[in-house]
Amino acid sequence: MDVKGLSRRPVIHVGSTKNLRQVKKVTPKNPGVFWFEFTDDYSVFDYGKMPDTIPNKGAAAAMMTAHLFEKISAPATWKAFVKNDVLAKVKDKALRAELADSPVLKNLTKSGFPTHYQGIVNEDGQAVPVAKLKSPSRIVQVAAVRIVKPKIVNIAGRKLYDYSPIPASESNFLVPAECIFRFGVPTGSSLLRRLERNPAYGDEIGLTKAIKAGSVLPKPIVEFTSKLEPSDRFWTYEFALNASRLGAESFLKLQHGVLLMALCLREEFDRMGIKLWDGKFEFVHIGGALSLGDAITPDELRLTYKKLQVSKEPLRQYHLKHQPDFVAAVKKAAEMSVKDDRTLAAITKALGHPPVPIDPAMRQAASDMYAGITETLLGREVFGGTASLADVTKQLKKLGVS
Repeated sequence: MDVKGLSRRPVIHVGSTKNLRQVKKVTPKNPGVFWFEFTDDYSVFDYGKMPDTIPNKGAAAAMMTAHLFEKISAPATWKAFVKNDVLAKVKDKALRAELADSPVLKNLTKSGFPTHYQGIVNEDGQAVPVAKLKSPSRIVQVAAVRIVKPKIVNIAGRKLYDYSPIPASESNFLVPAECIFRFGVPTGSSLLRRLERNPAYGDEIGLTKAIKAGSVLPKPIVEFTSKLEPSDRFWTYEFALNASRLGAESFLKLQHGVLLMALCLREEFDRMGIKLWDGKFEFVHIGGALSLGDAITPDELRLTYKKLQVSKEPLRQYHLKHQPDFVAAVKKAAEMSVKDDRTLAAITKALGHPPVPIDPAMRQAASDMYAGITETLLGREVFGGTASLADVTKQLKKLGVS
């Protein structure tokens, strides 16, 4: 879809899967306006933009984001959440009581969860609700905030990140953490590897019993990783509290918000016959209020349909199976990035194992997967209705990457 006025919105950042176009400049005191332009590019293992594009991926991601952000911000969603007693599905009594008594849940039923989402952009360049789109769009309009990167300091021969507090005069900024929620540990979950290397990490995140691949956790958990560093670094809760620049009260609201929104998403996918295993949220501070930021797409979630993975994991598995030298090089690059200022992509290429194009059959299966999830979520045809999830899982199973 051609969007009126697109060329007048300058690109201020080119990402691995989406570009940022500026509509209104952000200041320390006032949020701006950005257009998230989702591309058909994909990224795995934090490498950055891969050689191939996945047809319809950008529009599928944008429309899924629009639908879910509209749902999360609607008080009606949370009134139904309480009425249907969704918290009863949380088996851990202490956590269930904590969330039930949280001021966050009470506010959700009155005003929904604040987000930076302002609408999905139609062909006239106007931000509208997703239900009013006449054709697929890959552009979402959001409130823009400042990105205050940590300072890099060298101490005792190590590169360290200084997350000094944001001045009180600045009320619009990105929370520099990715907030990961987990309901279970499917194949490929990095949590299993971390617990194997450091069993004490279970205490940090509230896991008191051993877990195995394919199991459901005794309670949903939240982890935190760096957002503004070259590679994802897992943080302790104490470090996340201080690096988030929020303060204790807002940080607790953030944790409760992550869990409640995760439970809300799980309900939404359950009705589609899709199982949500884990995912991530990002947050922004707008005018003093903690708000949901970034996007919610299959790239941020781990989903299974009839026990077969239908999120970004099949693409990861494809590269593990068919391009192991590339995967090994990326992992080595991540280790080297601690003392190397180059991007992971630059280091990986220097190691002599950049990624190569994927099989056309995998490319088509991935396209059908993204389109199928979005059509199922919206409950209507968007991309011609040709991509049923049943067909997608058959394709992925044949390719051996599900």
